[in-house]
Amino acid sequence: MTGRPSLSNRLTIIAAAAVSVVAVAVGVLALLALHQTLISQTDRELKGIANGPLSDLTPATAANIPPNPLDAQQELRLQIRFPGGTITVPRDSTPLPWTADDDAVASGARERSTYTADTDQGRFRVLTFVGPHGQTIQLARSLSGADNTVQRFGTLIAALIIAAAAAAAIAGRFVARAGLRPVGQLTAAATRVAETRDLSSPIPTDGHDEIARLGQAFNHMLTRLGDAQQQQRDLIEDAAHELRTPMASMRTNVEVLVHAGDRLTDQDRTALLSDLDVQSVELADLVANLVDLARSRTTDEPMAPVDLTELAESSISLAEAHFPQTRFHLHAPDTIAARVRPATLQRAMVNLLDNAAKFGPADQTVEMHLSVDPDVPRTARICVLDRNPAIPADEHERIFQRFHRLGTARAVPGSGLGLAIVAQAVAAHSGTVTVASRPGGGNRFEISMPTVQDARSAVLKPA
Repeated sequence: MTGRPSLSNRLTIIAAAAVSVVAVAVGVLALLALHQTLISQTDRELKGIANGPLSDLTPATAANIPPNPLDAQQELRLQIRFPGGTITVPRDSTPLPWTADDDAVASGARERSTYTADTDQGRFRVLTFVGPHGQTIQLARSLSGADNTVQRFGTLIAALIIAAAAAAAIAGRFVARAGLRPVGQLTAAATRVAETRDLSSPIPTDGHDEIARLGQAFNHMLTRLGDAQQQQRDLIEDAAHELRTPMASMRTNVEVLVHAGDRLTDQDRTALLSDLDVQSVELADLVANLVDLARSRTTDEPMAPVDLTELAESSISLAEAHFPQTRFHLHAPDTIAARVRPATLQRAMVNLLDNAAKFGPADQTVEMHLSVDPDVPRTARICVLDRNPAIPADEHERIFQRFHRLGTARAVPGSGLGLAIVAQAVAAHSGTVTVASRPGGGNRFEISMPTVQDARSAVLKPA
C-alpha cells in the first residue's frame, strides 16, 4: 500500500487540476459561444435569402429552377410545398424532413420556424415560412462548415488545456519547492534537535509570511524549552547541594548510633535521636517544597473564575492549622472576582502566611489585606503584614531566590523555598511580589496582579 503523496506533489497536482478545471470550463463556454454564434449567423443568412424573390415563387417558376441554382459551396437546399405537390431543389437531393413545427407554420399557427435537422447528407439549419401564394417554403443550409469550425476550435482548445495543465504542473512544482524550502529547514532543525537535544541553535527566519511566523514560533518554543531545561538543571543542582548537608548530618548521627550506641549515655543517645528527628522533619519539609516548586513549573493549571476573598479565607484556615498559636486577621471586601489558577495562588498565600508566622513572635497577629488598586484598573493587591524582624533593603530581591535564607533565619527550620514558590506562582499570573519594611516594625509582602475580569462578573466558588 503506497503512502500519501508528499505536500510538494499534492500542491503540484492541485495547481494542475485547478488550471485544468478552469481551462476546461472556459473552453466549453468558448465552444458553446462559437457554436451559437455560427448558428445565429446561419439563421440571419437564411432570413436574408427568405426575404428575397423566393417568397414570390409559383409552381411554374419553381419547376423551372435549375438543379444547382446557387453556389455549391453554400450547400443550400430548398423545398416548396404547393397544394399540387412538393418541389425539392436540388432535385436529386434527399427531401428535407417535415416536422410538427413545419405543420404549425403551414396551418398558420406560427409565422416562422427555425430548427436543426439531421439528414443522410449531414446536418442542416432549416427555416420554414409561408409564401404569398400559400406555398410552404423550407430553406435549409448545411452546417458542415460550422461543425468543422467548431471541431477544429475544440481540438485547439484541448491542446491549449493540456499545455496549460502541463505549464501549471511545472510552475506548481517550482513554487511548491520554493515555498516549502523553509518547511524543509524547519524539519531539519526539528530532526537535529531530536537527535542532539541541542536547543541553542535557532533556525533562520526571513520575512513576515506564514512560514516565517512558523519559524519564529518554533524558535520561541526552542527558547522556552531551553529555559525550562536550564531551570530544571539549576533546580536539580540546587536541590542536590541543599540535600547534601542534612543527609550527611543524618548519616553521621546514624553511624554514631550504630557503631557507638552501647557506649553512649542515655543523655547523648536522647540528644542524637532528637537531632535526627529535627533533621528528618527538615528533610521532609525540603523534599515537599522541592516537589511543590517542580510541580508549579510543570503543571499547567487552567485559569478559573474565583472569589479572592473566599480564597484568602481558606488560605488563612490552612495557616491556622500550621500555626495555631498565631492570630490571623483578614481585611477584605465581600467579593473580589478574578480569573486565576486557584491552587497555585492559594499555595502562594499560604506560604506568605506561614513565613510570617514562622519567623515572628508566637503570639503575634498576622494581617492579610485584599483590595482592588484604584489607580490601575482590574488589578488586585494581596498584602501580608507581620511583626517579624525587618528584612534588610539589600535582601528584598534575593529572598525570593531558591534556597536563599537570611542569617537570622538559619536557626529556624526551613528549606528556603517558600518565597521562591510565591514568586513563581505570582509570575504565572503575570503579577509581581515585593517586600518592604513596615512602619513600627515588621514587613509588608505585597502581591499585585491583574484580575482579568471585572468584579461584577459571575464567579465560581473555590473548592
